[in-house]
Amino acid sequence: MLNRRSFLSSVAAGGLLQSANTFAASKKPEYRVNLKKNVVLINLDLGLYGPNFREGGASSKYMTEHFSEFKGQMTYFDGISQPGMGGGHECQHATFTALKYEHRENYPEKVMMSLDQVIADGSIQETRHKFLYHKLNKSGNHMSWNRFEQPMISIDGANSLYETLFSRSDTRLDKARIRRERDILSTLARNLRRFWRGNPQEETMKASLDYQLAVLDEREKWLKVSKPYQKKAFAENEENQPIPSCDNNFQLIYDALEREQTKIAIVQFGNGRLQEGLAGVELGHHGNTHHGNYPERIRGLEIIDAGVLTGVKNFLHKLQEGGLYDDTIVLFHCGMANACHHDNKRAPAFLFGGGFQHKESIACLDGKEHIYTTSNMFNSVLKQLGFSNPSFQNDSKIVEELF
Repeated sequence: MLNRRSFLSSVAAGGLLQSANTFAASKKPEYRVNLKKNVVLINLDLGLYGPNFREGGASSKYMTEHFSEFKGQMTYFDGISQPGMGGGHECQHATFTALKYEHRENYPEKVMMSLDQVIADGSIQETRHKFLYHKLNKSGNHMSWNRFEQPMISIDGANSLYETLFSRSDTRLDKARIRRERDILSTLARNLRRFWRGNPQEETMKASLDYQLAVLDEREKWLKVSKPYQKKAFAENEENQPIPSCDNNFQLIYDALEREQTKIAIVQFGNGRLQEGLAGVELGHHGNTHHGNYPERIRGLEIIDAGVLTGVKNFLHKLQEGGLYDDTIVLFHCGMANACHHDNKRAPAFLFGGGFQHKESIACLDGKEHIYTTSNMFNSVLKQLGFSNPSFQNDSKIVEELF
């Protein structure tokens, strides 16, 4: 087995990539960047209870109860959203794309590609896992979308995340799985060539197959690097209570960063079964969002929110204690801004660490006029990671106060 450093030196020269915002043959290749930071994107599918993070802004209930100790080390985005997004549950899919799936035809110049995939496509792979897309509770809308506007496969639950990262594995079986997947993709590619007519759908399919085959090649290369083993530190059934056990999930994400197994991760709290193990919460998260001002349902939302935000806070503590806080960008963001009204206006967006010039609060809205949009926030993350002239959804503006 090669060690990680030797392997990286052998593949770093292959740092050419098509633009992350276009299909394979549409632009000249651009150099991938070496990421300057880790990045962890965290999401709660249905959003937070609006009054508790909006009223008072950076001095709101949730900010003071959970994140007051991070003053000067985090930024609260006050009133951020993406213009033209509209409301409905479709906002959930668009959390890290800033574009709804059904709006793709309205904006042919844009691609519904999520921030994590823009980062992954535009950077040199320096770790075994180019990215991790992790759902704590095996449910929820797709949050990670590739350049072909296809949803990425998630790693569901703490047990699967552990198996992926740190369990003992058989390299022969891993190679066999890759061969099987390559055979399937190659068969599809042959059939496509056989019946080729040259229409736009076929062009996109061909580019997508080439992309997936390249991903398999990369996975196979990294099998040459020994996988770290780490003893499992939690019971098999703990993941059945997603929020009470979420420290297990965040510990694995931290270990993956600390042991250089990835630099990019999404951690998603889906809407299913979030109430499991939480005293005082009878309805599921979605049921409680339609609270009708019933106190017990609002209290249910607050308990769920508190569990999620406490998990985030504990993860931030791990980063601080391990010396990774300034080297890791952590963004908590929900496309569904208000868990009650199902809109995207004034969405929760809290930025931590990453070496930014943090401000207690940044105003993103002046009346009805946008000062900064979600795309501007994402551009700022890309810039801090090392991307020159970032442009998310054809918008190149950044949040100047962060630099």
